[in-house]
Amino acid sequence: MLLGLAAGAWSTPTHWGWLWVLVPAAVAASLLLTWRFGAWGVAVPVVLHLATIFAAGPNTPWVWWIPVAALSGAWMGLREEGGGPAAGDRAWMLLPLLLLAAVLPWTVDYPGLVGRIERGLAESAQQRTQVLQQFGYTGDRLVAMQRDAEQGDAAARRILPHALPTMLFVWMALLVSAGRGLGARLAGWWRWPPLSRRRFTDWRLPDGAIWLLMAGIALLLIGRDPWAPSAWTLLVVPALGYCLQGVAVVKSLMLARGMPPAIIALTLVFVLFMAPPVFVLAAVSVGISDVWLDFRRLEDVSDGLAS
Repeated sequence: MLLGLAAGAWSTPTHWGWLWVLVPAAVAASLLLTWRFGAWGVAVPVVLHLATIFAAGPNTPWVWWIPVAALSGAWMGLREEGGGPAAGDRAWMLLPLLLLAAVLPWTVDYPGLVGRIERGLAESAQQRTQVLQQFGYTGDRLVAMQRDAEQGDAAARRILPHALPTMLFVWMALLVSAGRGLGARLAGWWRWPPLSRRRFTDWRLPDGAIWLLMAGIALLLIGRDPWAPSAWTLLVVPALGYCLQGVAVVKSLMLARGMPPAIIALTLVFVLFMAPPVFVLAAVSVGISDVWLDFRRLEDVSDGLAS
């Protein structure tokens, strides 16, 4: 894991590469300190916030993710006693990162951040043409591939301002997960009790997550262009959570019917690769309906009645 984080830091340009290392370290430190010292550990995100402002200034977006991710780690540490949080509750502890991602498009430096990424895409497009020529593509084949690539680049430029906050959130969520794994390894070295672990089949988001989804839908229906990036972030991120919840529901019901885990995994992967839009929409629909129907509890009740 450490080699992967180091490779990510090396391959990511500018100061954003530091987040590959600093975010997991901040999450691990805040999680372990709040787990050991209680609410006093919340001082870690506060100190990191003041330190990042002093080091890079208040108008530097990349440093904001460090104290906010540390806040999520502190939240996890406070809930670690007594068996730890459930799988969906642990995902809910990424709420500070989601709120930061939703607010990011309103910051002063956001247009500059989008512009720098677009320039990077343009540079990679030029390098792609040279690579194609080196591989022997010439004439009509080269023109056709360049035309398809330019269409893809144009679509990416249109989507980028709306999708960038969501992509940053997903990246930070992965780094927070890496920080939790690092904290678990450190706790094992120090002979601390192991961090809690939950089965994926128990994944269930708190009911409050549906309000974030509805807020994203409402902002999209209002139709104000400046609100679109925040709206898509509030819509897509909870939808991803409900997609995982739908997959967890389907997997738990299949396991209850006695299907082997390997067959379940192969079935889900097959459907995902054969029809990704259908898979995602169906999983999101099942996950959202589980908020009201609670399929796994209904399954337990029906089994009890049958017995």
